[in-house]
Amino acid sequence: MASVVYCIVLLCLTSGLWMEAEAKAEEKECDESCPPGWTKHGSRCFIWKNIRTYWFDAERRCIALGGNLASIQSTHEYNQIRQLVRTASGSNLNVWVGGHDAVQEGVWLWSDGSKFSFGSWYNGEPNNYGKKEHCMEINYGGRNYVNDINCLDAQTFVCSSSLE
Repeated sequence: MASVVYCIVLLCLTSGLWMEAEAKAEEKECDESCPPGWTKHGSRCFIWKNIRTYWFDAERRCIALGGNLASIQSTHEYNQIRQLVRTASGSNLNVWVGGHDAVQEGVWLWSDGSKFSFGSWYNGEPNNYGKKEHCMEINYGGRNYVNDINCLDAQTFVCSSSLE
């Protein structure tokens, strides 16, 4: 008798947990909003972090927030990221995004693993000046320029995460 009661209690508990898990999954599928402090653009969320740090630490911090340093998938998205930084900081600060060629010189990748097809570099960039520039910054010189720079420079950064 005790084993029957135990089985019924176990069945009720697991059934309730299963229904709760399904409800949370459905809620996540329907909820297309970003976490507090993040800005939605398309199917992604972005946040500018006013912390000056080197590229690898910025990526680590973005991962801790549930994302990566921002990849740029279109000119429109690039402009949205620049606007986010300008609105949050009051200027066109140089900021880290997720582009790097640290694995192989000249082969640029996004830290989030998405396809790298970005081509709006500043004239003559990327140039790997001093053979030490393997990370990507935007707003180079406070302008609409993208540059490769030493990954150990201290900059603020933009993270992104996917809603999908």
